Amino acid sequence: MSSLIHSGERVSLFHYHLDPDLWRTMLAAPGATLPLVSAWADSSRIYILLLEGNRPLMASCALEDGRYLAPSSRFPAAEWGERVAYDLYGVEGMGARDDSPAVDEGGWDATWPLSERPGPGLPGLKPLADRPFLRPERTGLCGPLGLSFDICDGRAEGISVSAGFAHRGVLSQLIGKSPEEGLRLVSRVTAGGFVAHPLAFVRAVEQARGELPGPGIRDTRFLLLEIERISVHLHDIAVTMRSVEAEMFASHCDHAREAVAQACARAGVSRRLTDLVTFTGLKDGLEPVPLAQAVCDVMEPRMLALAEMQRTFGARLRKIGALSVEAVREYAVGGVTGRAGGRSLDLRRREAGMRLDALRATGDSAGDAQARNALRLAEIRDSLALMRRILASIGIDDDEPAPQSLEEGIGAAEGPRGDVWYWVQLKDGLIKAIQVRDPSASLLPVLGKALDGLTPDQLVTALRSFGLAPSGIAL
Repeated sequence: MSSLIHSGERVSLFHYHLDPDLWRTMLAAPGATLPLVSAWADSSRIYILLLEGNRPLMASCALEDGRYLAPSSRFPAAEWGERVAYDLYGVEGMGARDDSPAVDEGGWDATWPLSERPGPGLPGLKPLADRPFLRPERTGLCGPLGLSFDICDGRAEGISVSAGFAHRGVLSQLIGKSPEEGLRLVSRVTAGGFVAHPLAFVRAVEQARGELPGPGIRDTRFLLLEIERISVHLHDIAVTMRSVEAEMFASHCDHAREAVAQACARAGVSRRLTDLVTFTGLKDGLEPVPLAQAVCDVMEPRMLALAEMQRTFGARLRKIGALSVEAVREYAVGGVTGRAGGRSLDLRRREAGMRLDALRATGDSAGDAQARNALRLAEIRDSLALMRRILASIGIDDDEPAPQSLEEGIGAAEGPRGDVWYWVQLKDGLIKAIQVRDPSASLLPVLGKALDGLTPDQLVTALRSFGLAPSGIAL
């Protein structure tokens, strides 16, 4: 598969154009399947972003009469991108695993709104399924995601997920803007990624421009990402434990997260680190060393109590929302969910300048809510150790070469909830095309498998333990 893609026409650092025959051959290639990060299409091309070892590899193919051979015929995780592409552009994947609507819930003014010839919209929203429905407001998630299911012997079966109401047209709003204009919108894609999303976006643009930040800026971004990881992990542990009535553990996490927020405020930056990732280096007023030291100072004394709470209450999450090793690998699920299920991907391990000796937590293969929460706590410990190592050697150069300017780039960041990816094409300094893959998107195809057989109350616990952010899915 890799060699077939590399035999195509190279158009940027990691991107190859394939003709339809080569695309078909690639999808049918014998041997191992490369992990899929994302799949999407517009009115003219179908794209897939893969991982080749620890590096991205991207392939695309021109559509023929608005149709293409669906990558989901080889990559099950590609189905979400294919469904979104049909809703937005009206392009069809031949042999697709699922052709049901993804983001069009029936209330749009026009069908296929981004195509050259959009059609009239439907008169109203689709009715809810005639079966039990867990409404978005009951899931406890930061965004509209609903579940419908059947009840058999008190347990949920045949679960289907609705994420269309989260669609905000973010990507279409970015087209035609300068990267600097688009950064503020990118910085607010999802509340769990105020650092991770803009960092991945900025890295993609820097690659497209042939720019490379200095080691001081690189290390400052590392510090901000780890502070965000600590804060979001504390939040996700708290909401999960509160759903199983472990209020004491949840309160300890809330107090720790508030202490981190106050440390940020005292350092003169926003409590959740918004608008600190920039193209020019450091945000005015940001002093990364005292900020990181303050966060370490407020968190380190709390770690022993948090670990004791996990030992006391963690068993309440056992076997809830379990994902198999096969599922997380087949669907390339990353972040805490992937690592707790046996997939060891952590993009920080491919970062130039990363102090890898601090990253000890790798998770296990239990794949349930207990494993996810335990791993979050272990990763907080690792984040504190990593920050101390960066503070001891901040700004040390590693002679990484700058990329060639090709007006196209891929940027990634290991956010608190998994790997965030941005692909950006520039033309005359403006955004010509852009695609985003939030880690929550990789969870959609496997949610049914993880939630099947749970009681309705356990559904809420399982959903919260995944750290799902519907706001990052339907962009």
